[in-house]
Amino acid sequence: MFRIGEFSKIAQVSGRLLRYYDEFGLLSPQYTDPQTGYRYYSAQQLPRLNRILVLKELGLSLEQVATLLDQDTSSDEIRGMLTLRKAQIEQSVQEEIERLRRVEVRLNQLDTQGQIQELDVVLKSVPAQQFLSLREVLPDMEAVRRLVLRIYTTVPGMVGQHNLGNIAVVIHSPMYDPEAFDVEIGYLLTGKASKSVRLSEERMLTIRELEAVSTIATIAHVGRVSDRHQSYGALGNWVEQNNWQIVGLGREILMQLPLQGKEEEAVMEIQLPVSKVD
Repeated sequence: MFRIGEFSKIAQVSGRLLRYYDEFGLLSPQYTDPQTGYRYYSAQQLPRLNRILVLKELGLSLEQVATLLDQDTSSDEIRGMLTLRKAQIEQSVQEEIERLRRVEVRLNQLDTQGQIQELDVVLKSVPAQQFLSLREVLPDMEAVRRLVLRIYTTVPGMVGQHNLGNIAVVIHSPMYDPEAFDVEIGYLLTGKASKSVRLSEERMLTIRELEAVSTIATIAHVGRVSDRHQSYGALGNWVEQNNWQIVGLGREILMQLPLQGKEEEAVMEIQLPVSKVD
């Protein structure tokens, strides 16, 4: 057996933590010398200690850990819980990396603020178009991305690629709300298609006429969809400086989708209906 200092080295945990687990009743010394009070641990206690540490890494309280130990939770069950926790941590790390990248983009905007930029803004008219679409309020941009990709991968097989143009997103939200995107997503049609396409039991795409717009200001955005605020800001500056005003629902026409691993290769045209300020 090992004294507590020796066992802490073998287990690679602090003596303070071992004493705390002892006080809580999770891991008591195998033997305590009644005369000296020295605590002795056995290497056979390492599996129980490792279980405790794994369960703590899962974010469980000591009370929950004690319950699971009393229930003699199997290694396979703990492995499954740990695998799930690993996936959650990886997702959290990716979200933090994406948040950091967005901060860097905003800082870059601050650095370039006030600089003269050549903007490729195009004014054009858009005719009425047949639009195979569905409208939903989605909780975040990730949900919007998933629905776009679902439509992209499902609809062509039902309608035929030759009848489909670009995927379009019509923004119905009266203001930007990152927790409630009121959007209409679907394919602009170039040929005849069914009156409706069932995407799932709950989702149905139907055909409607997307109204014509006499004057629409457009700008191309190339890169991550999450960075499109830069292009929106540039387009907004151009609209204001050139004495125009926004008069209708914005649209995003996706010429190249942000597919997995190719998010930086996305291409979209941002469109804002405008009229001259009197």
